[in-house]
Amino acid sequence: MKNKNIILYCSLFFLLLFTLVISCTKDKLKKAITDTTPVDSSNSSFVEEFTNVSDLRAKGWMFKNNSDPVGTNGWRQGLYEAAPSSKFPVPIIGFPAYSASSSPNDFISCDASSVNLSGNISTWLITPKLNIKNGDKIIFWARALDDRQYAVYTMDRLQVLLDITGTTPDIGNSAVSTGNFSNLLLDINPAYIENDLGGFPINWTYYSITVSGLISPVKDARIAFRYLGTDAGVNGPNYASVVGIDSLAFVSN
Repeated sequence: MKNKNIILYCSLFFLLLFTLVISCTKDKLKKAITDTTPVDSSNSSFVEEFTNVSDLRAKGWMFKNNSDPVGTNGWRQGLYEAAPSSKFPVPIIGFPAYSASSSPNDFISCDASSVNLSGNISTWLITPKLNIKNGDKIIFWARALDDRQYAVYTMDRLQVLLDITGTTPDIGNSAVSTGNFSNLLLDINPAYIENDLGGFPINWTYYSITVSGLISPVKDARIAFRYLGTDAGVNGPNYASVVGIDSLAFVSN
């Protein structure tokens, strides 16, 4: 009996120790994301929660919709709103923010309305200028619409690209052009798998990209988030839905 008690106490001790280690790890990660206030001109770290997307242009962000044929919307405030009618398959369109301070719409989103009914989607969200080097991190949360209650299944795609030319951002004017953004950092669902079957995640998912492969530090670089789709839109045949980005951090090491 005594040996059993010793084993039990040891198990409880190691469980408590493991819990403390996990807690400390989470605290360090939170600190790495939140303690990113720029301290000098060479530090480009920032956190963007997208609580007010209309303010982004004043901060140096850029938007462009190269979809063909171009639709009515591009990147905009998070989509989480009542359905237009009771005949709609769900009462709410979209999903709530991952991190909300004032509203469940506190994120940035892009959706099938980027293209006019059906075509090729290419909608760009471009960060302000950054000083970037190997080891810097791009951290964000992303998800797509949970379409399991809809009549059709959707497939969404998102790319993260880098421009290191230091010039005015150029993405061209077509749905397939990428211009100066020749460095692909991440491609979510490039095979256009249905979201519900392992394509774009339908729950908020954490992504972390570590910059590598640069010959030397780059001044005035920019990062782009490109929502895209081939033969996509509300009329398919590759049905796009809604994607969102929240709690974006650029961490300069």
